[in-house]
Parts: sequence; C-alpha cells; structure tokens
Amino acid sequence: MKEWSSDRWVGVLAILASLGTLFVIVYQTNLYRKQQYASVLPYLEVWNSRNDDSYRLILINNGIGPAFIEEVKVIYQDSIYALDPAEFAQEVIMPIDSITRWGYSNISKGRLVPAGTQIELIQVTKDSINASKMWSWFSGGDPNRKEIPEIEFVYGSVYGEKWMVQKYGTDIPKKLE
Repeated sequence: MKEWSSDRWVGVLAILASLGTLFVIVYQTNLYRKQQYASVLPYLEVWNSRNDDSYRLILINNGIGPAFIEEVKVIYQDSIYALDPAEFAQEVIMPIDSITRWGYSNISKGRLVPAGTQIELIQVTKDSINASKMWSWFSGGDPNRKEIPEIEFVYGSVYGEKWMVQKYGTDIPKKLE
C-alpha cells in the first residue's frame, strides 16, 4: 500500500471543508427562512365580550403579520352556512329570536386583517336585553340552548401559509397543510 502524499491529504481536507461549509449554508438558509416566515405570522382569535348592557363578538389578529381571510363559515345544527357571523345572525338567528338595535362588521374572503387589529363582528351597546340574547347565541351563555354556532375562519399569511381558527372548535389557530 502506498502512502498518501501531502497533496492527497490537502485534497481530502479541502473536500471535507467544502462539505462542512455546504452543510452550514443549508442550515443557515433554513433558519433564515423560518425566521422570515415567523416575522409575518398572523394569529387570529375570536373573542366574546360582555358586560351588563353590551355584547361584542370580536375578531382579533394578535400576530405580527397581516391575515388574509380566505373563507368564513358558520356551522350550526349539522348545517354549514357560507356566511359571516353578521349574515348568519340576520338569516338564521333573527327569524328565531328577534334582536333589535345591534351593529356589525361583515368579513369575507379577500379581507385583510392587519396585525394588532380587532374587528367587532357583532356588537350590541346600551341594551341589556339584546346583549343578553346575542351572548346566549354566540357564547353558550344560555344553558337551555343545546347548540351554539361554530364560527370558522381560514386565513393566510403573506407567504401563502394557511391556518384555520374555530370559535367553539379548537379556538387555537391550526396550521393547514
């Protein structure tokens, strides 16, 4: 067996150094990509807020990036309604339970929810009777109500990642593949 010359050793070390450098570059690129995606992460939450004479159903983006709404639906009594909460209230709740003096903000596909923003989807102010009715519909505050509407939002980030959040489902955004 021949002994290796110094040229051969230098060549092997150069190849090993190149492979190590390639590994470090791939690893750093992966870290940068994760950091870049995390820097624009939207995080939607749906909250109920109530006091004596008011009620609010609020959509909040507690993330650090904008959320692009891709789908809104309400699931109620084994039916799926392609409606936002306000439209659901008008088409389903109002015929069952007359609620007057309430306000709303519609939200639909294509709407942008900037980071740190909240949207009052439904609000009743200075009206304890109607506030109580809305609270019972959207929070389960009425023990006689067997089923409450489940509100579902599918939304995306600026990089096209998609999440889903359900009020009365998971309540925590779930990343969709």
